[in-house]
Amino acid sequence: MSLPMMATPTFKTTIPSTGQEITYRPFLVKEEKILLMALEGGSGAEMANAAQQILQSCIVDDINVNDITTFDMEFLFLQLRGKSVNEVIELRVGHTEGKECKHKTEVEINLDDIKVQGIKDDKEKTIMLTDTVGVKVKYPTIDVVKSISDGQKSNSETAFELIAKCIDVVFDEENVYDDYKEGEILEWLENLNQSQYAKLSVFFESLPKLKHDIEWTCKECGEKDSFEVEGLQSFFTYA
Repeated sequence: MSLPMMATPTFKTTIPSTGQEITYRPFLVKEEKILLMALEGGSGAEMANAAQQILQSCIVDDINVNDITTFDMEFLFLQLRGKSVNEVIELRVGHTEGKECKHKTEVEINLDDIKVQGIKDDKEKTIMLTDTVGVKVKYPTIDVVKSISDGQKSNSETAFELIAKCIDVVFDEENVYDDYKEGEILEWLENLNQSQYAKLSVFFESLPKLKHDIEWTCKECGEKDSFEVEGLQSFFTYA
């Protein structure tokens, strides 16, 4: 006789960058093992890979996690963690460098309060390089970030490739160009002047981020302080 299967509830949330509503279930013991192994490893890459793997298993809808943005992934994973473990997490934070008091204060954060900040509308994703030539850009997906993160490239090389992979279309007064090979867009970018390239760089230097401002009063010295937690790993590093 087969053992009884436990019923698992489902919840709904919205992907920040697209507004698409998805259904997901809490992670189970088998997925928690993946998370614990990543936390023991301690690296951001291991944490991101674990979150990606767990999300793919727990999202009920037919969606490829590789195709969502990194900040969407971080947001969705925190939502998932809240429904799977506890919506309130405790972080241990200390004063910024230079302060005499080294006491660590426990601060509670409700995961429902954490939002992705800096999402741009479609108009902001259209960048005019001249009066007649422009591009439409898109946010980098997890697959794109992985494809350029081999650890051997300089920051400038990585940024250049990121921009190339995230140009959706190039357009002028007469045509829209969206049928080009990767080598062609790389060569096209290399022939921009510094001012034109800088316009593209500004967009990618200000990508949306999962972050939360924490304010607290130190229980040791009584001084008020604040701290910004940014990125998925930070919410576990300070726990």
